[in-house]
Amino acid sequence: MPDWLVFILLTFLIAAALSVVFTRSLLYAVIIFGAFSLVMALLWENFNAPDIAITEAAVGVGSTVLMVAVVMRTRKKGA
Repeated sequence: MPDWLVFILLTFLIAAALSVVFTRSLLYAVIIFGAFSLVMALLWENFNAPDIAITEAAVGVGSTVLMVAVVMRTRKKGA
């Protein structure tokens, strides 16, 4: 992967982390977190750490699904 692409992905990670903190909607924060996890897995693969990349992808998908389920369940109770 070219260095400029790594720089763009790292910049995206910083922007995603900040947007998760400042986003008011829980669902949007979870979606941004899922994108963060995907980009982080791509970067781990680029850094020749496939075991960490697979773990990041699996944990990211699992936690994103659980968080979406919790957000949807809390929205139904509050409505």
